[in-house]
Amino acid sequence: MEAALRRELGTSVLRPTGHSGGGCISQGQSYDTDRGRVYVKSNSKEEARRMFEGEMESLSAILQTQTVKVPKPIKVIDVPGGSTLFVMEHLEMRSLNRHSEKLGTQLADLHLHNQKLGEKLKKEGNTIGKSEGQTDIQFVDRFGFHTVTCCGYLPQVNDWQNDWVTFYARQRIQPQMDMLEKNSGDREARELWAQLQRMQLTGRCCGFEDWMFSWLLYPTKPNGYQKTFHGRGSFLNINMDMHPEQQSFQARKMFEGEMASLEAIQKTNTVRVPLPIKVIDLPGDGAMFVMEYLQMKNLNKYSAKLGQQVADLHLHNQKIGEKLKKEGNTVGKGAGHSESQYVDKFGFHTVTCCGYIQQVNEWQSDWPTFFIRHRLQAQMDLIEKDYGDREARELWSQLKLMIPEMFCNVEIYPALLHGDLWAGNVAEDDFGPMVFDPASFYGHSEFDLAIAGMFGGFTSPFFSAYHSKIRKAPGFEKRNKLYQLFNYINHWNHFGTEYRGPTLNVMRKLIK
Repeated sequence: MEAALRRELGTSVLRPTGHSGGGCISQGQSYDTDRGRVYVKSNSKEEARRMFEGEMESLSAILQTQTVKVPKPIKVIDVPGGSTLFVMEHLEMRSLNRHSEKLGTQLADLHLHNQKLGEKLKKEGNTIGKSEGQTDIQFVDRFGFHTVTCCGYLPQVNDWQNDWVTFYARQRIQPQMDMLEKNSGDREARELWAQLQRMQLTGRCCGFEDWMFSWLLYPTKPNGYQKTFHGRGSFLNINMDMHPEQQSFQARKMFEGEMASLEAIQKTNTVRVPLPIKVIDLPGDGAMFVMEYLQMKNLNKYSAKLGQQVADLHLHNQKIGEKLKKEGNTVGKGAGHSESQYVDKFGFHTVTCCGYIQQVNEWQSDWPTFFIRHRLQAQMDLIEKDYGDREARELWSQLKLMIPEMFCNVEIYPALLHGDLWAGNVAEDDFGPMVFDPASFYGHSEFDLAIAGMFGGFTSPFFSAYHSKIRKAPGFEKRNKLYQLFNYINHWNHFGTEYRGPTLNVMRKLIK
Protein backbone atom coordinates (compact mmCIF):
# COMPACT_ATOMS: atom_id res chain seq x y z
CA MET A 1 0.00 0.00 0.00
CA GLU A 2 2.73 2.47 0.92
CA ALA A 3 4.56 1.80 -2.36
CA ALA A 4 1.39 2.67 -4.27
CA LEU A 5 0.97 5.82 -2.18
CA ARG A 6 4.53 6.96 -2.88
CA ARG A 7 4.11 6.39 -6.59
CA GLU A 8 0.69 8.02 -6.95
CA LEU A 9 1.54 11.02 -4.76
CA GLY A 10 5.02 11.46 -6.26
CA THR A 11 6.67 11.61 -2.85
CA SER A 12 9.90 10.10 -1.58
CA VAL A 13 8.92 10.70 2.05
CA LEU A 14 6.00 8.67 3.39
CA ARG A 15 6.13 8.42 7.16
CA PRO A 16 3.14 7.30 9.27
CA THR A 17 2.31 9.68 12.10
CA GLY A 18 0.55 8.93 15.34
CA HIS A 19 -2.76 10.04 13.88
CA SER A 20 -4.98 7.12 12.95
CA GLY A 21 -8.65 6.50 13.02
CA GLY A 22 -11.53 4.80 11.36
CA GLY A 23 -15.04 3.61 11.82
CA CYS A 24 -17.27 0.70 10.99
CA ILE A 25 -16.70 1.19 7.24
CA SER A 26 -13.22 2.58 6.52
CA GLN A 27 -9.87 2.84 8.30
CA GLY A 28 -7.60 5.90 8.30
CA GLN A 29 -3.98 6.89 8.85
CA SER A 30 -2.04 10.16 8.55
CA TYR A 31 1.32 10.36 6.75
CA ASP A 32 4.04 12.97 6.39
CA THR A 33 5.03 13.50 2.74
CA ASP A 34 7.24 15.84 0.71
CA ARG A 35 4.25 18.14 0.30
CA GLY A 36 2.96 18.09 3.85
CA ARG A 37 0.78 15.86 5.96
CA VAL A 38 -2.08 13.91 4.39
CA TYR A 39 -4.81 11.68 5.74
CA VAL A 40 -5.50 8.39 3.95
CA LYS A 41 -8.73 6.43 4.22
CA SER A 42 -8.68 2.79 3.12
CA ASN A 43 -11.38 0.28 2.34
CA SER A 44 -11.25 -3.18 0.76
CA LYS A 45 -14.91 -3.49 -0.25
CA GLU A 46 -15.65 -3.74 -3.97
CA GLU A 47 -17.76 -0.58 -3.82
CA ALA A 48 -14.94 1.41 -2.15
CA ARG A 49 -13.90 3.35 -5.27
CA ARG A 50 -17.44 4.50 -5.94
CA MET A 51 -17.86 5.41 -2.27
CA PHE A 52 -14.63 7.43 -2.19
CA GLU A 53 -15.26 9.09 -5.57
CA GLY A 54 -18.64 10.28 -4.29
CA GLU A 55 -17.02 11.62 -1.13
CA MET A 56 -14.30 13.37 -3.14
CA GLU A 57 -16.88 15.06 -5.40
CA SER A 58 -18.89 16.09 -2.32
CA LEU A 59 -15.85 17.66 -0.64
CA SER A 60 -14.91 19.43 -3.88
CA ALA A 61 -18.42 20.87 -4.22
CA ILE A 62 -18.50 22.14 -0.63
CA LEU A 63 -14.97 23.52 -0.94
CA GLN A 64 -15.97 25.60 -3.96
CA THR A 65 -18.65 27.42 -1.95
CA GLN A 66 -16.06 28.79 0.53
CA THR A 67 -18.64 28.62 3.30
CA VAL A 68 -17.48 25.87 5.66
CA LYS A 69 -14.07 24.26 6.09
CA VAL A 70 -13.50 20.74 4.76
CA PRO A 71 -10.33 18.72 4.14
CA LYS A 72 -9.06 19.30 0.60
CA PRO A 73 -9.53 16.08 -1.40
CA ILE A 74 -6.42 14.93 -3.27
CA LYS A 75 -6.81 11.57 -4.97
CA VAL A 76 -8.59 8.20 -5.06
CA ILE A 77 -6.12 5.36 -5.60
CA ASP A 78 -6.63 1.68 -6.40
CA VAL A 79 -4.09 -0.52 -4.62
CA PRO A 80 -2.93 -3.88 -6.00
CA GLY A 81 -4.70 -6.56 -4.03
CA GLY A 82 -8.14 -5.00 -4.06
CA SER A 83 -8.11 -2.08 -1.61
CA THR A 84 -8.93 1.52 -2.49
CA LEU A 85 -7.44 4.61 -0.84
CA PHE A 86 -8.75 8.15 -0.54
CA VAL A 87 -6.06 10.76 0.12
CA MET A 88 -7.01 14.14 1.52
CA GLU A 89 -5.55 17.04 3.45
CA HIS A 90 -4.68 16.29 7.09
CA LEU A 91 -6.44 18.59 9.54
CA GLU A 92 -5.81 18.70 13.30
CA MET A 93 -9.27 18.02 14.73
CA ARG A 94 -10.98 17.78 18.09
CA SER A 95 -14.59 17.47 19.20
CA LEU A 96 -16.87 20.41 18.36
CA ASN A 97 -17.22 22.72 21.35
CA ARG A 98 -16.82 26.50 21.35
CA HIS A 99 -17.29 26.86 17.57
CA SER A 100 -20.71 25.20 17.56
CA GLU A 101 -22.58 28.44 16.88
CA LYS A 102 -20.15 29.38 14.10
CA LEU A 103 -20.69 26.00 12.45
CA GLY A 104 -24.44 26.61 12.52
CA THR A 105 -23.93 29.93 10.74
CA GLN A 106 -21.61 28.35 8.18
CA LEU A 107 -24.01 25.50 7.44
CA ALA A 108 -26.74 28.06 6.83
CA ASP A 109 -24.36 29.88 4.45
CA LEU A 110 -23.69 26.59 2.66
CA HIS A 111 -27.41 25.95 2.26
CA LEU A 112 -28.04 29.50 1.02
CA HIS A 113 -25.08 29.58 -1.37
CA ASN A 114 -26.82 28.25 -4.48
CA GLN A 115 -29.94 30.35 -3.85
CA LYS A 116 -27.89 33.53 -3.52
CA LEU A 117 -25.99 32.68 -6.68
CA GLY A 118 -29.25 32.34 -8.59
CA GLU A 119 -30.57 35.62 -7.17
CA LYS A 120 -27.36 37.39 -8.14
CA LEU A 121 -27.43 36.07 -11.68
CA LYS A 122 -31.10 36.97 -12.02
CA LYS A 123 -30.49 40.48 -10.70
CA GLU A 124 -27.64 41.00 -13.13
CA GLY A 125 -29.83 39.80 -15.97
CA ASN A 126 -27.42 37.01 -16.97
CA THR A 127 -28.48 33.79 -18.65
CA ILE A 128 -28.10 31.18 -15.94
CA GLY A 129 -25.70 28.37 -16.63
CA LYS A 130 -25.17 28.82 -20.36
CA SER A 131 -22.75 31.66 -20.96
CA GLU A 132 -19.39 31.12 -22.65
CA GLY A 133 -16.53 31.21 -20.18
CA GLN A 134 -18.85 30.36 -17.31
CA THR A 135 -17.42 29.97 -13.82
CA ASP A 136 -17.06 26.58 -12.19
CA ILE A 137 -19.53 27.66 -9.51
CA GLN A 138 -22.86 28.07 -11.23
CA PHE A 139 -26.50 28.11 -10.25
CA VAL A 140 -28.08 24.64 -10.09
CA ASP A 141 -31.82 24.61 -10.76
CA ARG A 142 -32.52 20.91 -10.13
CA PHE A 143 -32.33 18.46 -7.26
CA GLY A 144 -29.64 15.77 -7.41
CA PHE A 145 -25.90 15.50 -7.92
CA HIS A 146 -23.63 14.74 -10.86
CA THR A 147 -22.44 11.40 -9.47
CA VAL A 148 -23.43 8.58 -7.14
CA THR A 149 -22.68 9.14 -3.45
CA CYS A 150 -22.83 6.71 -0.53
CA CYS A 151 -24.50 7.11 2.85
CA GLY A 152 -22.47 4.63 4.83
CA TYR A 153 -21.79 1.89 2.30
CA LEU A 154 -25.19 2.19 0.57
CA PRO A 155 -24.98 3.88 -2.86
CA GLN A 156 -27.38 6.75 -3.45
CA VAL A 157 -28.50 7.47 -7.00
CA ASN A 158 -28.71 11.23 -7.55
CA ASP A 159 -30.37 11.55 -10.97
CA TRP A 160 -31.51 15.12 -11.51
CA GLN A 161 -35.18 15.90 -10.84
CA ASN A 162 -37.15 19.09 -11.32
CA ASP A 163 -38.87 18.93 -7.93
CA TRP A 164 -37.66 17.93 -4.48
CA VAL A 165 -40.56 15.69 -3.46
CA THR A 166 -40.07 13.43 -6.48
CA PHE A 167 -36.32 13.25 -5.83
CA TYR A 168 -36.71 12.51 -2.13
CA ALA A 169 -39.43 9.89 -2.50
CA ARG A 170 -37.85 8.10 -5.43
CA GLN A 171 -34.14 8.28 -4.66
CA ARG A 172 -34.02 8.34 -0.87
CA ILE A 173 -37.05 6.64 0.72
CA GLN A 174 -37.95 4.10 -2.00
CA PRO A 175 -34.44 2.57 -2.35
CA GLN A 176 -34.23 2.14 1.43
CA MET A 177 -37.67 0.53 1.52
CA ASP A 178 -36.67 -1.78 -1.34
CA MET A 179 -33.73 -3.01 0.73
CA LEU A 180 -35.92 -3.51 3.80
CA GLU A 181 -38.32 -5.55 1.71
CA LYS A 182 -35.47 -7.60 0.28
CA ASN A 183 -33.75 -8.30 3.60
CA SER A 184 -36.60 -8.57 6.08
CA GLY A 185 -39.92 -8.56 4.21
CA ASP A 186 -41.44 -6.58 7.08
CA ARG A 187 -45.20 -6.55 6.50
CA GLU A 188 -45.96 -3.66 8.85
CA ALA A 189 -43.30 -1.48 7.23
CA ARG A 190 -44.65 -2.41 3.79
CA GLU A 191 -48.23 -1.54 4.77
CA LEU A 192 -47.27 1.77 6.38
CA TRP A 193 -45.22 2.75 3.34
CA ALA A 194 -48.13 1.87 1.06
CA GLN A 195 -50.40 4.15 3.12
CA LEU A 196 -47.86 6.95 3.01
CA GLN A 197 -47.62 6.66 -0.75
CA ARG A 198 -51.40 6.83 -1.05
CA MET A 199 -51.19 10.23 0.57
CA GLN A 200 -49.15 11.09 -2.57
CA LEU A 201 -46.61 12.93 -0.43
CA THR A 202 -48.46 16.26 -0.46
CA GLY A 203 -49.96 15.46 -3.84
CA ARG A 204 -46.71 15.85 -5.76
CA CYS A 205 -45.57 12.23 -6.28
CA CYS A 206 -47.45 10.23 -8.87
CA GLY A 207 -47.34 6.59 -9.86
CA PHE A 208 -45.80 5.04 -6.74
CA GLU A 209 -48.63 2.61 -5.97
CA ASP A 210 -49.38 0.82 -9.20
CA TRP A 211 -47.11 -0.77 -11.74
CA MET A 212 -48.08 0.82 -15.04
CA PHE A 213 -45.79 0.15 -17.95
CA SER A 214 -46.89 2.75 -20.47
CA TRP A 215 -45.49 5.68 -22.35
CA LEU A 216 -47.47 8.77 -23.21
CA LEU A 217 -46.48 11.95 -25.01
CA TYR A 218 -48.84 14.88 -25.03
CA PRO A 219 -48.68 18.69 -25.29
CA THR A 220 -48.10 20.63 -22.09
CA LYS A 221 -48.15 24.09 -23.65
CA PRO A 222 -48.60 25.57 -27.12
CA ASN A 223 -45.04 24.77 -28.19
CA GLY A 224 -43.95 21.77 -26.13
CA TYR A 225 -44.63 18.19 -25.14
CA GLN A 226 -44.21 16.04 -22.09
CA LYS A 227 -42.88 12.49 -21.98
CA THR A 228 -44.23 10.46 -19.08
CA PHE A 229 -42.96 7.10 -17.88
CA HIS A 230 -44.67 5.14 -15.14
CA GLY A 231 -42.96 2.12 -13.64
CA ARG A 232 -41.67 0.77 -10.33
CA GLY A 233 -42.44 4.12 -8.75
CA SER A 234 -40.84 6.06 -11.58
CA PHE A 235 -42.23 9.23 -13.08
CA LEU A 236 -40.23 11.10 -15.68
CA ASN A 237 -41.09 14.40 -17.33
CA ILE A 238 -39.17 15.81 -20.25
CA ASN A 239 -40.25 19.13 -21.70
CA MET A 240 -38.98 20.16 -25.10
CA ASP A 241 -39.88 23.25 -27.11
CA MET A 242 -41.08 22.69 -30.66
CA HIS A 243 -43.73 23.90 -33.07
CA PRO A 244 -47.15 22.20 -32.74
CA GLU A 245 -46.86 20.46 -36.11
CA GLN A 246 -43.62 18.82 -34.95
CA GLN A 247 -45.06 17.30 -31.77
CA SER A 248 -46.80 14.26 -33.23
CA PHE A 249 -43.90 13.61 -35.60
CA GLN A 250 -41.31 13.74 -32.79
CA ALA A 251 -43.39 11.55 -30.47
CA ARG A 252 -44.04 8.96 -33.17
CA LYS A 253 -40.37 8.87 -34.22
CA MET A 254 -39.31 8.31 -30.61
CA PHE A 255 -41.74 5.47 -30.06
CA GLU A 256 -41.16 3.86 -33.45
CA GLY A 257 -37.44 3.73 -32.66
CA GLU A 258 -38.13 2.13 -29.30
CA MET A 259 -40.56 -0.35 -30.84
CA ALA A 260 -38.04 -1.33 -33.53
CA SER A 261 -35.38 -1.76 -30.83
CA LEU A 262 -37.59 -4.03 -28.72
CA GLU A 263 -38.49 -6.08 -31.80
CA ALA A 264 -34.83 -6.50 -32.77
CA ILE A 265 -33.82 -7.63 -29.27
CA GLN A 266 -36.81 -9.95 -29.01
CA LYS A 267 -35.88 -11.72 -32.27
CA THR A 268 -32.51 -12.74 -30.83
CA ASN A 269 -34.17 -14.81 -28.05
CA THR A 270 -31.33 -13.83 -25.73
CA VAL A 271 -32.80 -11.46 -23.14
CA ARG A 272 -36.42 -10.78 -22.24
CA VAL A 273 -38.10 -7.51 -23.19
CA PRO A 274 -41.73 -6.32 -23.03
CA LEU A 275 -43.59 -7.36 -26.17
CA PRO A 276 -44.18 -4.17 -28.22
CA ILE A 277 -47.76 -3.88 -29.47
CA LYS A 278 -48.52 -0.62 -31.25
CA VAL A 279 -47.70 3.07 -31.63
CA ILE A 280 -50.87 5.15 -31.72
CA ASP A 281 -51.32 8.77 -32.76
CA LEU A 282 -53.41 10.72 -30.26
CA PRO A 283 -56.19 13.08 -31.34
CA GLY A 284 -54.71 16.51 -31.81
CA ASP A 285 -51.03 16.07 -30.97
CA GLY A 286 -48.78 13.45 -29.43
CA ALA A 287 -48.55 9.68 -29.53
CA MET A 288 -48.89 6.62 -27.32
CA PHE A 289 -46.80 3.42 -27.22
CA VAL A 290 -48.57 0.29 -26.00
CA MET A 291 -46.55 -2.73 -24.88
CA GLU A 292 -46.84 -5.88 -22.79
CA TYR A 293 -47.27 -5.43 -19.06
CA LEU A 294 -44.52 -7.08 -17.01
CA GLN A 295 -44.46 -7.25 -13.21
CA MET A 296 -41.00 -5.86 -12.44
CA LYS A 297 -38.84 -5.37 -9.39
CA ASN A 298 -35.29 -4.16 -8.93
CA LEU A 299 -32.55 -6.37 -10.36
CA ASN A 300 -31.12 -8.51 -7.55
CA LYS A 301 -30.67 -12.27 -7.65
CA TYR A 302 -30.60 -12.46 -11.45
CA SER A 303 -27.73 -10.01 -11.90
CA ALA A 304 -25.27 -12.67 -13.13
CA LYS A 305 -27.87 -14.18 -15.44
CA LEU A 306 -28.50 -10.78 -16.99
CA GLY A 307 -24.76 -10.40 -17.56
CA GLN A 308 -24.74 -13.69 -19.47
CA GLN A 309 -27.81 -12.73 -21.48
CA VAL A 310 -26.46 -9.31 -22.45
CA ALA A 311 -23.27 -11.03 -23.62
CA ASP A 312 -25.42 -13.45 -25.65
CA LEU A 313 -27.23 -10.47 -27.18
CA HIS A 314 -23.90 -8.91 -28.15
CA LEU A 315 -22.61 -12.20 -29.61
CA HIS A 316 -25.78 -13.07 -31.50
CA ASN A 317 -24.98 -11.34 -34.79
CA GLN A 318 -21.38 -12.56 -34.77
CA LYS A 319 -22.53 -16.17 -34.32
CA ILE A 320 -24.95 -15.83 -37.24
CA GLY A 321 -22.09 -14.59 -39.41
CA GLU A 322 -19.86 -17.46 -38.37
CA LYS A 323 -22.63 -19.98 -39.04
CA LEU A 324 -23.39 -18.58 -42.49
CA LYS A 325 -19.71 -18.50 -43.35
CA LYS A 326 -19.32 -22.10 -42.25
CA GLU A 327 -22.31 -23.17 -44.31
CA GLY A 328 -21.03 -21.25 -47.32
CA ASN A 329 -24.13 -19.07 -47.59
CA THR A 330 -24.07 -15.60 -49.05
CA VAL A 331 -23.91 -13.10 -46.22
CA GLY A 332 -25.83 -9.95 -46.97
CA LYS A 333 -29.04 -8.04 -47.01
CA GLY A 334 -30.93 -9.46 -50.00
CA ALA A 335 -34.68 -9.20 -50.46
CA GLY A 336 -36.67 -11.85 -48.66
CA HIS A 337 -33.94 -12.41 -46.10
CA SER A 338 -34.67 -14.49 -43.03
CA GLU A 339 -35.23 -12.91 -39.63
CA SER A 340 -31.88 -14.27 -38.48
CA GLN A 341 -29.72 -12.38 -40.92
CA TYR A 342 -26.14 -11.33 -40.46
CA VAL A 343 -25.57 -7.58 -40.34
CA ASP A 344 -22.11 -6.59 -41.58
CA LYS A 345 -22.30 -2.83 -40.97
CA PHE A 346 -22.71 -0.49 -38.02
CA GLY A 347 -26.00 1.36 -37.63
CA PHE A 348 -29.71 0.58 -37.53
CA HIS A 349 -32.59 0.57 -40.00
CA THR A 350 -34.38 3.48 -38.32
CA VAL A 351 -33.83 6.53 -36.16
CA THR A 352 -33.79 5.92 -32.40
CA CYS A 353 -33.83 8.37 -29.49
CA CYS A 354 -31.64 8.47 -26.39
CA GLY A 355 -33.85 10.50 -24.10
CA TYR A 356 -35.54 12.95 -26.44
CA ILE A 357 -32.49 13.42 -28.71
CA GLN A 358 -32.82 11.73 -32.09
CA GLN A 359 -29.93 9.51 -33.13
CA VAL A 360 -29.17 9.05 -36.82
CA ASN A 361 -28.14 5.45 -37.47
CA GLU A 362 -27.03 5.51 -41.11
CA TRP A 363 -25.02 2.41 -41.95
CA GLN A 364 -21.22 2.68 -41.87
CA SER A 365 -18.61 0.10 -42.80
CA ASP A 366 -16.36 0.82 -39.81
CA TRP A 367 -17.16 1.47 -36.18
CA PRO A 368 -14.94 4.50 -35.41
CA THR A 369 -16.53 6.43 -38.30
CA PHE A 370 -20.04 5.59 -37.08
CA PHE A 371 -19.30 6.40 -33.44
CA ILE A 372 -17.54 9.69 -34.15
CA ARG A 373 -20.05 10.92 -36.73
CA HIS A 374 -23.39 9.68 -35.40
CA ARG A 375 -22.80 9.70 -31.65
CA LEU A 376 -20.06 12.06 -30.43
CA GLN A 377 -20.13 14.67 -33.20
CA ALA A 378 -23.93 14.80 -33.18
CA GLN A 379 -23.92 15.47 -29.43
CA MET A 380 -21.11 18.03 -29.69
CA ASP A 381 -23.03 19.87 -32.42
CA LEU A 382 -25.88 20.34 -29.92
CA ILE A 383 -23.44 21.59 -27.27
CA GLU A 384 -22.04 24.09 -29.76
CA LYS A 385 -25.52 25.24 -30.76
CA ASP A 386 -26.85 25.68 -27.21
CA TYR A 387 -23.74 26.71 -25.27
CA GLY A 388 -20.96 27.70 -27.67
CA ASP A 389 -18.52 26.35 -25.09
CA ARG A 390 -15.03 27.19 -26.32
CA GLU A 391 -13.15 24.79 -24.04
CA ALA A 392 -15.39 21.89 -25.06
CA ARG A 393 -14.88 22.81 -28.71
CA GLU A 394 -11.09 22.92 -28.39
CA LEU A 395 -10.86 19.65 -26.44
CA TRP A 396 -13.12 17.91 -28.94
CA SER A 397 -11.03 19.10 -31.91
CA GLN A 398 -8.00 17.41 -30.32
CA LEU A 399 -9.76 14.28 -29.14
CA LYS A 400 -11.54 13.30 -32.35
CA LEU A 401 -8.20 13.00 -34.15
CA MET A 402 -7.02 10.52 -31.50
CA ILE A 403 -10.08 8.26 -31.44
CA PRO A 404 -9.20 5.95 -34.38
CA GLU A 405 -5.96 4.99 -32.58
CA MET A 406 -8.01 3.57 -29.69
CA PHE A 407 -9.37 0.88 -32.00
CA CYS A 408 -6.12 -0.29 -33.58
CA ASN A 409 -5.69 -4.08 -33.48
CA VAL A 410 -9.20 -4.56 -32.04
CA GLU A 411 -11.55 -6.83 -34.00
CA ILE A 412 -15.06 -5.39 -33.79
CA TYR A 413 -18.12 -7.28 -35.00
CA PRO A 414 -21.39 -5.34 -35.32
CA ALA A 415 -23.29 -6.30 -32.16
CA LEU A 416 -26.93 -5.54 -31.50
CA LEU A 417 -26.88 -3.18 -28.51
CA HIS A 418 -29.48 -2.12 -26.00
CA GLY A 419 -28.14 1.42 -26.38
CA ASP A 420 -29.13 2.84 -22.97
CA LEU A 421 -28.25 0.07 -20.52
CA TRP A 422 -28.33 1.90 -17.19
CA ALA A 423 -29.80 0.47 -13.99
CA GLY A 424 -33.16 2.20 -14.53
CA ASN A 425 -33.72 0.16 -17.71
CA VAL A 426 -33.21 -3.33 -16.25
CA ALA A 427 -35.36 -5.35 -13.86
CA GLU A 428 -36.34 -8.87 -12.87
CA ASP A 429 -39.36 -10.90 -11.84
CA ASP A 430 -39.69 -14.37 -10.34
CA PHE A 431 -38.66 -15.96 -13.65
CA GLY A 432 -35.54 -13.99 -14.53
CA PRO A 433 -34.12 -10.67 -15.70
CA MET A 434 -35.39 -8.30 -18.38
CA VAL A 435 -34.44 -5.06 -20.11
CA PHE A 436 -36.59 -2.26 -21.50
CA ASP A 437 -36.53 1.28 -22.93
CA PRO A 438 -33.79 0.50 -25.50
CA ALA A 439 -32.29 2.74 -28.18
CA SER A 440 -30.74 -0.06 -30.19
CA PHE A 441 -28.24 -0.12 -33.03
CA TYR A 442 -25.45 -2.37 -34.27
CA GLY A 443 -22.19 -1.21 -32.69
CA HIS A 444 -19.25 -2.18 -30.51
CA SER A 445 -20.30 -4.44 -27.63
CA GLU A 446 -18.25 -2.39 -25.15
CA PHE A 447 -20.54 0.61 -25.70
CA ASP A 448 -23.34 -0.87 -23.55
CA LEU A 449 -21.00 -1.42 -20.59
CA ALA A 450 -20.07 2.26 -20.22
CA ILE A 451 -23.32 3.63 -18.83
CA ALA A 452 -23.88 0.35 -16.95
CA GLY A 453 -20.79 1.20 -14.89
CA MET A 454 -21.40 4.94 -14.48
CA PHE A 455 -24.37 5.38 -12.18
CA GLY A 456 -24.41 2.26 -10.04
CA GLY A 457 -27.03 -0.48 -9.87
CA PHE A 458 -24.99 -3.21 -11.60
CA THR A 459 -23.07 -5.48 -9.24
CA SER A 460 -19.85 -7.35 -9.89
CA PRO A 461 -21.67 -10.65 -10.70
CA PHE A 462 -23.18 -8.94 -13.76
CA PHE A 463 -19.79 -7.86 -15.11
CA SER A 464 -18.07 -11.13 -14.17
CA ALA A 465 -20.72 -13.17 -15.97
CA TYR A 466 -20.56 -10.88 -19.00
CA HIS A 467 -16.77 -11.04 -19.28
CA SER A 468 -16.77 -14.81 -18.86
CA LYS A 469 -18.31 -14.83 -22.34
CA ILE A 470 -16.75 -11.69 -23.84
CA ARG A 471 -13.23 -11.06 -22.58
CA LYS A 472 -11.86 -7.55 -22.19
CA ALA A 473 -9.80 -6.63 -25.26
CA PRO A 474 -6.54 -4.65 -24.92
CA GLY A 475 -7.32 -0.96 -24.36
CA PHE A 476 -10.73 -1.70 -22.83
CA GLU A 477 -10.43 0.81 -19.96
CA LYS A 478 -9.58 3.76 -22.21
CA ARG A 479 -12.36 2.93 -24.66
CA ASN A 480 -14.74 2.59 -21.72
CA LYS A 481 -13.90 6.20 -20.79
CA LEU A 482 -14.57 7.20 -24.40
CA TYR A 483 -18.00 5.56 -24.32
CA GLN A 484 -18.74 7.18 -20.96
CA LEU A 485 -17.95 10.50 -22.61
CA PHE A 486 -20.91 10.03 -24.94
CA ASN A 487 -23.22 9.57 -21.94
CA TYR A 488 -21.83 12.61 -20.12
CA ILE A 489 -22.35 14.81 -23.20
CA ASN A 490 -25.84 13.37 -23.64
CA HIS A 491 -26.62 14.24 -20.01
CA TRP A 492 -25.23 17.76 -20.55
CA ASN A 493 -27.60 18.18 -23.50
CA HIS A 494 -30.56 16.82 -21.55
CA PHE A 495 -30.06 18.17 -18.04
CA GLY A 496 -27.82 21.21 -18.37
CA THR A 497 -24.41 22.39 -17.32
CA GLU A 498 -24.22 20.26 -14.17
CA TYR A 499 -22.58 17.75 -16.53
CA ARG A 500 -20.16 20.20 -18.15
CA GLY A 501 -17.40 19.54 -15.61
CA PRO A 502 -17.53 15.73 -15.83
CA THR A 503 -17.62 15.94 -19.64
CA LEU A 504 -14.53 18.12 -19.87
CA ASN A 505 -12.69 16.05 -17.25
CA VAL A 506 -13.16 12.87 -19.29
CA MET A 507 -11.99 14.66 -22.44
CA ARG A 508 -8.83 15.85 -20.70
CA LYS A 509 -8.06 12.34 -19.41
CA LEU A 510 -8.50 10.83 -22.86
CA ILE A 511 -6.20 13.40 -24.46
CA LYS A 512 -3.36 12.78 -21.97
